[in-house]
Amino acid sequence: MKFTPASLPSLIAFGLVLLFEVGMFLAAIYYASRRLLEKPWTNTLLMAFLLVLWLSMATTIVQSGILQAYPVPTVPLFHLSLLSVAVLFGFSHWGAKIALSIPLVFIVAFHVYRLPLELVMASWAEQGTIPSTMTVAGKNFDVLTGLFALTIAPLAGTYRKLTWIFNIAGMISLANAIYVSVMSSPFKFTWGVQPPLQLVFHMPYAFIGPVCIGGALAGHIILTRALLYH
Repeated sequence: MKFTPASLPSLIAFGLVLLFEVGMFLAAIYYASRRLLEKPWTNTLLMAFLLVLWLSMATTIVQSGILQAYPVPTVPLFHLSLLSVAVLFGFSHWGAKIALSIPLVFIVAFHVYRLPLELVMASWAEQGTIPSTMTVAGKNFDVLTGLFALTIAPLAGTYRKLTWIFNIAGMISLANAIYVSVMSSPFKFTWGVQPPLQLVFHMPYAFIGPVCIGGALAGHIILTRALLYH
């Protein structure tokens, strides 16, 4: 299948989105460790090493070409394993530490990355890298989640009901984005859009799965725990 690479400026913007996510994640590990009187730098460096190891494994799988050669069942299993890691982290003791230690304003603010990410994806759709179904002009409305997060983050600690609404709406939007991505993929049971969604077969685009989708999923789990704890 023909794949149209995105422009260099849009890839740089995508890289900045990834750096923002990773930076917020490691900052949360450091802050939570410091608040709990643990070893902040040791824990942060350890988590950074595990993150690099995890992303390196994902990169190796994508670069091997096995996903493109045998999309069924490798692509579903690949995404399932990535999302499982996000779920496990969200429910782990580290997820609990972040939920207990980080103010709600910052946990909500983490989701702001979904706004520039969707703008990047809109650019990719215009360039023919991804189908228009993956943008707000199609069936993916996750840009609204980023706008919502940007708007209510300063109010998250004061207006808890509003934060609950954001959390639930964000989870619904994430589920819809995952559904749209599946139905936009080049499989027989999908919508058959052109061009089909092929990001999982190419780097660095494939980082959307483990970093962006996985990050949003873990972020909502941690936000739910924080709302229940505080």
